[in-house]
Amino acid sequence: MLSKGAFVLALAVLAAVITAQGPPRELFCATASELGLAGESSALMFSVFEKGSWRPAAAYIEPENVTFILVPLLTRSDTDLTKAAVPGRLTPPLLKNETVVCFEAAPGRPAAPPPAPGVLIAVERKGEKYHVFVARASDVDNPANFTIPLPGRPAGQRPDKVEIGRPAAGRGAGRESQPEATVQQTQTLSYWAAFKLHKLTSTSLAPGACLSTEFDVPEGTQQAAVVLTGGTTPGTYQYTIINAFNPSNRWSDTVTVLPGSLQTVVKWLPPGRAQYSVTICNRNSGTAAVYASALVYVTNQQYFRNDVIRTPRLYIYTALPQYCNTYGICPVNTHVIQNSYFVIPGFYVDSASQIFVDIYIKVPRQSATLDTVYVKWGDVPIGSLTGYNSGNFRIFHGTITVPTSLLVFLLPTYGLGGSIVIGPFTIYANSPYEVEVKMAVRKPQELAPAGDATVYNTWIRRFRESLLVLDKRAFIADLDFVKASGTGHFVISTRPIIDIDTSPWAKYTYVSFYVRFYDGSMNPIAVAGGAASSVSTTSWWGSVLRQFGIASVVLQLYELIKGTIDALKGVATGFPVIGYVTFAMDALVNAAEASVSVERVDLYTLKITLWTGGYDRVPLVARIYLAEARVPQYVAVTRVEYWTGPLEPWVTVYWVDRPVLPYTSYADVSGAGGVTYFPYRTLTCGVQESQGYPIDRCDRAYYR
Repeated sequence: MLSKGAFVLALAVLAAVITAQGPPRELFCATASELGLAGESSALMFSVFEKGSWRPAAAYIEPENVTFILVPLLTRSDTDLTKAAVPGRLTPPLLKNETVVCFEAAPGRPAAPPPAPGVLIAVERKGEKYHVFVARASDVDNPANFTIPLPGRPAGQRPDKVEIGRPAAGRGAGRESQPEATVQQTQTLSYWAAFKLHKLTSTSLAPGACLSTEFDVPEGTQQAAVVLTGGTTPGTYQYTIINAFNPSNRWSDTVTVLPGSLQTVVKWLPPGRAQYSVTICNRNSGTAAVYASALVYVTNQQYFRNDVIRTPRLYIYTALPQYCNTYGICPVNTHVIQNSYFVIPGFYVDSASQIFVDIYIKVPRQSATLDTVYVKWGDVPIGSLTGYNSGNFRIFHGTITVPTSLLVFLLPTYGLGGSIVIGPFTIYANSPYEVEVKMAVRKPQELAPAGDATVYNTWIRRFRESLLVLDKRAFIADLDFVKASGTGHFVISTRPIIDIDTSPWAKYTYVSFYVRFYDGSMNPIAVAGGAASSVSTTSWWGSVLRQFGIASVVLQLYELIKGTIDALKGVATGFPVIGYVTFAMDALVNAAEASVSVERVDLYTLKITLWTGGYDRVPLVARIYLAEARVPQYVAVTRVEYWTGPLEPWVTVYWVDRPVLPYTSYADVSGAGGVTYFPYRTLTCGVQESQGYPIDRCDRAYYR
């Protein structure tokens, strides 16, 4: 996190960069009251009309000082509240009258209708008129024309006059959606997806140096873009993008990455199937780091997939142990932290059609600063919940549907580090709190459409169930089902969150997933049983892992996410980016204390249990082999539970008799047809591979 002085310097550089871009890129600053935006959520998007079309407009909202309460640090009964409190900055949940909004404006008035419902704001300076268009994120269907505001208050011109147009009706912000309660079949799916451009990711470019790569987008692509993400050195880059299918489609220009930017779109590309070559050149005076991704919006036939990421309900008691240790008493409310937000890490995605986030939070009534709490993903506002009183507590509970327009800003950075932020609250020491978050992600199994034999005869990640264990220790347990034509395996693995716990029993945890298979009519299929490999640490990430293909497929995304999070740590100035344990790069290590068991608990249900042993700082992985009575059409996780040591009960986190969407991990696993539409495996490895890639593993030698 930047110091206050570094933050001010970054904003000064930012203003200089914008000014250097020359007219018509004027930056204006006014209060939310003057702009007619007071009382609005900060989930706004900005656009200007220039050179015959609408384009994104840089914008900034003055942040406020907040305190982040890191939930993983509060799950130990003896954790000092002050050690879990991290100062930071966020845009206010609702813009106050005096909140300063800075925005890029274009000269004149638009000659085309606005690209979404919203309001046109005209500003006048020294007799010249400029405009900016502002919309709620929930009202924007095509985010290519917009950008979201960054937290900041750079230098800008004070307008002499502000004119606020008549707002066009919209759908409203903070909308909630009732999730589906039934299972769907294979379907036409519209989705956003992001994947790394491997040769242009975490790459150092000398001044004047260039690097190139290529990627394909499938039939049904409606929009595509090349994006420079967080970690890219601020400055100017030249790009050239050519469509190999139609070389007359060629774009070459420069793009500026501003300080603090979490991502910068290099170029939006036209619809349709295409193969693009991309060249990025460093036009700065010093060596630059580059992190590049592709972003696509696609509609095509997909095998159904629904992933779930969930926490157990966490019962938190905010202690100040020094009082208890020194005086033998634990006084009530000895410490107050105002304007606080709970932070729960581990929610990241790379592709989505829809995302539902279910929030349950119970706080003492005196802690409820407002009747409404606001939910952010990183520092991007995604919705709000209204609370109700229950005795001496206030409860906030409901499901938020993430506006589709925001996926453009979340996917290339895996959800800005993957933290869900909830508040504001006033946090009192020695007081009880309850927090539970679960997220359902409707998504494609691959960019390739259903029926693509080339891709679906290779290993594909068909679904994932993730449990965030935030009870005495912090790690994520994943259960993946990976399948090629006619063959399927489960892989169970852990990804430790950087953990402060040193208590002796915190190292030992059981996590159990209950799995069922179904036929095409959703009748359960009998299972004959299963078997598991030994558990190994991921310190065999090197050459040994390449020969252990199915685990390589599953763990590939871990490495990419960790690299993204490490890059974000140097960029994010407002919210904490919580990291993951680094892979060891030494030889094969067998995790002798850890184990996996597979048992049939009834005719239709397999129970897969991981015992972590003493490996609280090391990622673990094991395979689970199946014996099915007949080939299934669907697979689902119907129960999740865990145990954290002696004197602790088993905790049942989730339990249903049959899949109930959206909060059941569920997938169509029927396999492939015989027609090839798109011969690239992309989302499985987090990067796109060249044709001829190994069917059973992710291998860097084939990354494009």
